[in-house]
Amino acid sequence: MKFKFLPAIAANVSAALSELLLMASSAWLIASAALHPPLSALSVGITLVRTAGIARAVLRYADRFVSHKIIFKLFDDLRGEIFLRAAKIFPLKSGRSREGELLHSLTVSADLLKDFLPRVVLPLSTASLVTLLLTCFLFEPLKVFALTLPAILLANVLLAALIKIERADDSDYRGKLLDFSDGRDELKIFGTMPAIKALDRAAENFGSESLKLTARQINFDTAFRIGNAAGFFFILLKLGAVVDTIALTVWSLIFLATLEIFSQIPPAVRTLKKIRAVELADEKFLPPAQIVSTDKAVELRNVTFGYGSEKIFDDFSLTIERGERVAVVGESGAGKTTLLYLLMKLFPPDKGTIALGGTIAASTFANVIFSASIRENFRMLHGDIADEKILAALKLCGLDGFDLDAPIGEDGANLSGGERNRLQAALAVAKDADILILDEPTAGLDRRRADCLIENLIAAAQIKNRTLIIITHDDNYFSEMGRVELVH
Repeated sequence: MKFKFLPAIAANVSAALSELLLMASSAWLIASAALHPPLSALSVGITLVRTAGIARAVLRYADRFVSHKIIFKLFDDLRGEIFLRAAKIFPLKSGRSREGELLHSLTVSADLLKDFLPRVVLPLSTASLVTLLLTCFLFEPLKVFALTLPAILLANVLLAALIKIERADDSDYRGKLLDFSDGRDELKIFGTMPAIKALDRAAENFGSESLKLTARQINFDTAFRIGNAAGFFFILLKLGAVVDTIALTVWSLIFLATLEIFSQIPPAVRTLKKIRAVELADEKFLPPAQIVSTDKAVELRNVTFGYGSEKIFDDFSLTIERGERVAVVGESGAGKTTLLYLLMKLFPPDKGTIALGGTIAASTFANVIFSASIRENFRMLHGDIADEKILAALKLCGLDGFDLDAPIGEDGANLSGGERNRLQAALAVAKDADILILDEPTAGLDRRRADCLIENLIAAAQIKNRTLIIITHDDNYFSEMGRVELVH
């Protein structure tokens, strides 16, 4: 990675040196012109000023061109890596709001890392190389006092690293903003004024804190500039005793340009500190679920899993044979749907092993229905599935007669609750997986339609020797499933 930065560093340093050369040649021309030097010397000086000016413009353009090309390439690579990692670890068992916070953190981190080259590498490397070069030139006239320049550089870096300027805490403001958004229906019923006042107070507090911290940062940067100017003035005093007026004028303008280079050091160090504090999500912190194979249909061995401090499963084991029909039952919150999420590799277990003996398809009552036609919903999940297979899955789930091209609205808004559940079941059935898991497939159905759906699912599972697992509260179908597994 560091070698990719070398062209940008070379271009930036060259542009800085061309600016110093421009200042030095201009100072020499102005200071020496009053002494009426030979015309040839003035011609050389004018030519040098023009050459340095053109070089400065060209090198500044090259600096920006090379730097931006590298930055955007690295940024694209970084952004792609971030979303690949996010795809592996989502969903998080802490919920969608946490996913949003994590994705926001990752994208903000990417923006921050994008600034690593222009705001950290280039300012620090240019300041260091310019300081080294000027120190070499100053060593002959100043001897040990020439080390004042690297001492100023080092003081800038150390002080900027030691001074701590915190970011304004926006957690209270963001929390109230999210609450306001999530609870907009309730607030519309009961009145929004109290929530708006609380949001205004949080915004004012955040704005006030941000303003104070910004003022503090400006004060520190001003103090750095004053300190740097004092250090450079000390060097000029020492130079005044050993060089002539023309040389002193040249060094004065060189130091004026160098002061601008040094002014970028504190912001560069602050940005570096922010980057070092960034923790990108990694598999070692949020590991994807590891599912191993087995000759059974499903095996859970000593599985422990929980949401935060709340344990759902503690040393839980379960074995389901191939082709078996199982009804998973239990009280609300016992972990029935969580069991489905674990088997679908949505969450990794905290401890233990999950083993599957084949492919798996599942549906839950919370599954999203895509805002397109029924045909497009099937093709979103199953690629170029044939219409005959779509119609067969719909018929099995009691939805025959539906127009495949009819729009069904956002998240199935044009469907009833029962139709929505049966469509989700049909989408899972169409996969022809070895293991089919359905979460509350009879919810919202009358007894006749529910009986028909369960009968069709069992018959299809027997024909294909498919393992059928139904999560349900309905005890009417326990005997038909063949086995009941209690989750508690």
